[in-house]
Amino acid sequence: MRDKKDAVLLGGLLVPTMAAALAAAMLSLQACALTCNATPDKLAHLRRDMSYAETAQVMGCPGSVVTRYGPDTGDYASVEWNGPGTLFERTRIDFLNGKLLSYITESRGAL
Repeated sequence: MRDKKDAVLLGGLLVPTMAAALAAAMLSLQACALTCNATPDKLAHLRRDMSYAETAQVMGCPGSVVTRYGPDTGDYASVEWNGPGTLFERTRIDFLNGKLLSYITESRGAL
């Protein structure tokens, strides 16, 4: 009988613990989304010939690779971040031989 009571108690504690862990994970993802956008301050800290790792650190996240090859290869690569401003803007950073070559901020969507 004691085992059954302990199992119910464990089950009663398990659900709130799982809910708390899920809530913490969601908050973490939201915080990451908030820090993962391009901002004028972040763009001001970019320098030509920075490595991709240095660039991702300045930007606050790895961004989204939009070319066939990634920035850690010896090929040309473009990585995109949202902003600055709104989701209707994007910043594309180009890499060549793993080093920052240039960046551009532009509107998404219609020409």
